[in-house]
Amino acid sequence: MAENKNSIKSSLFSILKFTIGWPISLIALFFIVKIIIDNGKSVLSNLNNINVPLLFFGIFFFILYYFIRAYVWKIILKLQGYDLPFKHVAYLWELSEFKRFAPGKIWSFMGRISLFGNLNIPQKTIFKSIFIEIQFLLLANIIVSILAFPFILTNIIKFPSYDLALGVSVLLILLSTIVFIFSDYRPFRLLPLYSPKTKISILSTSCLYAIFFGLGMYFSAISIVYLPLERFIAILGFFVFSYLISYLSIISPMGIGVREGIITFGLSKIIPIATAGIVSIFARLALVFSELCFLCFTYLWKTTKNKYVLFLENFVLARKQQVVLALLIIAYIIYFTSTSFLRYDNFYTGRFDLGNMDQTVWNTIHGRIFKTNSDTGAIISRLAVHADFILIFLSPLYLIWEHAKMLLLLQTVILGVGAFFVFAIAKHVLKNASLSLTLAIAYLFNPSVNFVNLYDFHAVSMSTTFLLAAFYFVQKNRYPITLVFLILAGITKEQVWLIVALLGLYALVKDTPCIRSILVKRAFGITVFIGSVFIFYYLIWHAIPNVRGGEHFALSFYSGFGDRPTSVIKNILTSPDKILNIILEKERLIYLKNVFLPVGFLPIFAFPFLFFASFDFAINLLSSNSNFYQIYYQYTSTITPFIFISSIFGINYIKSRFPNIPTIVYASYLILATIYSSYFFGPLPFAKNPNIAMFTKPQKDAKAIENFLNTIPKSYTVSATNNIGSHVSQRQKIVTIPVRFNEADYVLFLLNDASSKANFTQLVESLRTNENYMITYKIGDFIAFKKTNLNP
Repeated sequence: MAENKNSIKSSLFSILKFTIGWPISLIALFFIVKIIIDNGKSVLSNLNNINVPLLFFGIFFFILYYFIRAYVWKIILKLQGYDLPFKHVAYLWELSEFKRFAPGKIWSFMGRISLFGNLNIPQKTIFKSIFIEIQFLLLANIIVSILAFPFILTNIIKFPSYDLALGVSVLLILLSTIVFIFSDYRPFRLLPLYSPKTKISILSTSCLYAIFFGLGMYFSAISIVYLPLERFIAILGFFVFSYLISYLSIISPMGIGVREGIITFGLSKIIPIATAGIVSIFARLALVFSELCFLCFTYLWKTTKNKYVLFLENFVLARKQQVVLALLIIAYIIYFTSTSFLRYDNFYTGRFDLGNMDQTVWNTIHGRIFKTNSDTGAIISRLAVHADFILIFLSPLYLIWEHAKMLLLLQTVILGVGAFFVFAIAKHVLKNASLSLTLAIAYLFNPSVNFVNLYDFHAVSMSTTFLLAAFYFVQKNRYPITLVFLILAGITKEQVWLIVALLGLYALVKDTPCIRSILVKRAFGITVFIGSVFIFYYLIWHAIPNVRGGEHFALSFYSGFGDRPTSVIKNILTSPDKILNIILEKERLIYLKNVFLPVGFLPIFAFPFLFFASFDFAINLLSSNSNFYQIYYQYTSTITPFIFISSIFGINYIKSRFPNIPTIVYASYLILATIYSSYFFGPLPFAKNPNIAMFTKPQKDAKAIENFLNTIPKSYTVSATNNIGSHVSQRQKIVTIPVRFNEADYVLFLLNDASSKANFTQLVESLRTNENYMITYKIGDFIAFKKTNLNP
């Protein structure tokens, strides 16, 4: 009798497994096709232009969302004692998720039990794992959804303060996370009592996929309609909130209709309700398409036997942190290249400081080596301004693409690669790849790095990466390649040679493994130190003054200490009370806070490494030019490397004194400091005061203006407002209005803001009545004059 019962049970279970398999999958596929057909018609009939790159990013983030969700499932199974290959887990997980499109959410869970049961995992274990997954999914989505509170409170409930709402949201996130991590409460008693470290690991990964879901929704939405970038975080949280409600819904399969209704209602507060409805449906279609792509990819990945794919798989598994870092660097380069190019296209760059660099490189490739225009319009050597000789070596790049954007692209790539050297130094010192990755991420989101990348182009900006690379190779005792990077750093700007000299001293005193290395490092260190000090002295005291016909222009910013380099240095060293009073001024203290806060003030635990940046700190803090003690310009370029180097050694010092502090504490602290700084004084779209004018306030008639500028012969002299200067800089003679504006062949004005209108409207009117000039082109705020006697 018992055998018959077991046989019947086995038969029923076999039938159920078959039903959960292809029949439910076909039903799910039917509903997917129905969703696409029913919604596709209504969406496509209302769309004119889709921004394909933005839609691509949306689909990319959706696929990442599925990847990380599958990875969390793998982690949960591993904690239950089943360590399966990720490619198998990802495919089976997605195949079970695919079944949720059939009416009745239970099919995805049943599919999970059936598919993973075939791998000899007990049903009880799978059932428990599902509950664990749901727990982390709900909590992660609740945490990220809290970011939507400002959007809900200010746009729906009409709460008066956005910043207060955001502050309350962040506080709720921190409190709920801390309670969960350190609480022993276990609902359902089926859930294991994980350690805080394990909880943090799974929860942070779950929050990451929730964020990627929000990013996928956001980019899919903005591919067809504009959403305010200044509310980027809150809107992202709102999309995750809509997912959370739809997940909890039992009204329809996969929450179809519920999420769309929430999104439509919420977005209708900032865009027309009809448009909001189209956005919600379009994002749904993008999500469905992404899931189909993920299913196909995981199937091919699971079944492939291609040796190159298998090699790549093993490579990625062996170097997970490096692969993640490479993807983040690529994302950094894509964003900042796009943003820099948009700044150029919409006339947010200037002759100072992009056009003057572009002119020097352009002149060099055309045989006029290191030549530029002075402020008065005279053709001079660039050495009269700065000893950034690297511009000479960049000139061959103009054989590939003769455009100012080449410099913007190069600057972004080199700054982005700096994250790799932060990772490499940290891994060498800390011996922990995950913590090293956290430090590299902090570099990519560092406000100083981001602002330098956005503020036009400066040769010295590349010294950030060159100095990091040089320091890394010094650590590895690889002196020839160290010398290459030291020279590259030195030729970005004259004062960098002093840092190069200090790195030579560091190489001289650091520990080395053998006698031969000691001899090599002594020769290297002494040569670099003496040679760099000589170059620095020669440039500041002789070369630049001789070419300029007077002292370095920057000396005027230190007139309170003297009028020559020697007297300035002497008075600084002998006036400690005066120095202290200057540094303690409010604006300079804010500058120091903005430099150190993004790394949580960790450099103070390894302050000797800040000595490398001491000269540049002195230059910035003691200058009478307020631009020097801001993080918005290039003046932090040589300081940033040592902020991160000292942070790495600061962590190493703390770890040596308090070895029981878990690594996750350092990583969490760094992430919190980075997020706080990025929001409150960074330039990224999610910041409180983001630098996004190139997206939100594009220059009207930009293409028409650019087309006209391209018609001006390069042999003609041009006088232009600064915002035009970088677009007409590839010529021998160009000045910035009002310098010699009544002598140039062409005089160009772009009066697109209140300041330029106030400063130059009178000049425009004087040229209108000047018989030597005529208006040759006018559109919007742009007006161009040319001499009347010029040949057509």
